[in-house]
Amino acid sequence: MDILFTIFSFILLISIIVGIHELGHFLTARFYNIHVIKFKIGFGKELFSFEDKRNCNYSFGILPLGGYVQMLGENNPVQEGSEPSPSDKKSYLQASPGERAAVTFAGPLANFILAAIVYFFLAIVGTIQLSSFVGEVTAGSPAAQSGLAVKDKILEIDESSVEVFNDINLILSKRIGDTGSINVKYLRGDSEAITSILISNWLSGNDQTAPTAALGLQPYFPPVVGQLQDEGPASVYGLKQGDLIKAINGVEIFTWQDLSKVLSRLPNELIDIELQRGNDLKTITLQTASFISDDGLEKGRIGIIASNDISQWPADYTVEKKEDLFTALLVGIQNTYRYTVLIISSIGKMISGSISADNLGGPIQISVLAGSAAKAGYVTFLSMVALLSINLGLLNLLPIPILDGGQLLMIAIEKLKGSPVSEMTLEYSMRAGIVLVVSLMIFAFANDIARLI
Repeated sequence: MDILFTIFSFILLISIIVGIHELGHFLTARFYNIHVIKFKIGFGKELFSFEDKRNCNYSFGILPLGGYVQMLGENNPVQEGSEPSPSDKKSYLQASPGERAAVTFAGPLANFILAAIVYFFLAIVGTIQLSSFVGEVTAGSPAAQSGLAVKDKILEIDESSVEVFNDINLILSKRIGDTGSINVKYLRGDSEAITSILISNWLSGNDQTAPTAALGLQPYFPPVVGQLQDEGPASVYGLKQGDLIKAINGVEIFTWQDLSKVLSRLPNELIDIELQRGNDLKTITLQTASFISDDGLEKGRIGIIASNDISQWPADYTVEKKEDLFTALLVGIQNTYRYTVLIISSIGKMISGSISADNLGGPIQISVLAGSAAKAGYVTFLSMVALLSINLGLLNLLPIPILDGGQLLMIAIEKLKGSPVSEMTLEYSMRAGIVLVVSLMIFAFANDIARLI
């Protein structure tokens, strides 16, 4: 079922961002009265199709890895067969260079608008996010060497303010491939302090999906009961979903990691669990179970799974963000801009070699991320939609023939020279563009396979 859910999430995500992209082309073409022959999401065999009163065919292909809008008179070798041009309908080539540029640019623009709308929606509906408290510091890590500790609250990184834990990842992502120091301002108890973490070509050749983890920082993850194993000790002895475990045998439990460590040392033992249930404090005595770990050691457990419902977490360690209409609009624009700049910076570092191209992901990685995001809830999934929509918009603006950016380049050349680019030049540039794009897709797919092995 997990595989089917992942596949469905992937198809839904890709269909949204590709559909919006092509809708941008479509609506702008219709605005300029350019006849659209076909609007298709996906490639390959058509699952279904229909035609409107203006003789435009709409279809969905079996492979949801792209899409296209085919306009009358448009010459694009990757698109499916065009039809003869009726004399009474305006073709793409009959449009002015400005109109064609507007139609071409409308696709990427639609992706940026989608991202802004998503961020606007999340801001006005409101979200509960992880605060910037440190839940765990990996021993021997750069963060540990700098003196950061559990319960520290990160306030600033490189003079950029931090409100929620995701801000930390975003700011750190800008430093990938850099050499120097990362300056961290934090709150410990009632006292503020500043420390520096030295870096050298940081993460340039490693997995870059979790910069905080690379520094040795983990977010606060409270010991809140999410699910109980049937007939497990916790279920038998009366623990309930939403219980916050405060201590075991008098030992304070602050994070889920603390809970796991303490329980692992107590196989088949009678223990006292102090917990908070709503506003009440309770103590439950139970007998732990045991299991054999991968390293062959006997460890304790009580049959519970951590809660991913942030609304159940202690309010001191979460941040509820909900904005009014005007502020939400600004947030939508600002977040779209922030992530656009971050992605452009990452692309630049990848081109310069300061970031390894091995980090480039393909459809498999996207599908895994889509499945994980969907399981985490609509907020995470919509955030993934926005981020990938920005990625798609920027990718299509690259000056590569076959992509929108390549078409914009050809239109610009036509405008400068005062005449259309020759058919031979167009043909060879399109062939080169196809080779380059297919090569990038193969490389990204190979990276996906390497991650699975």
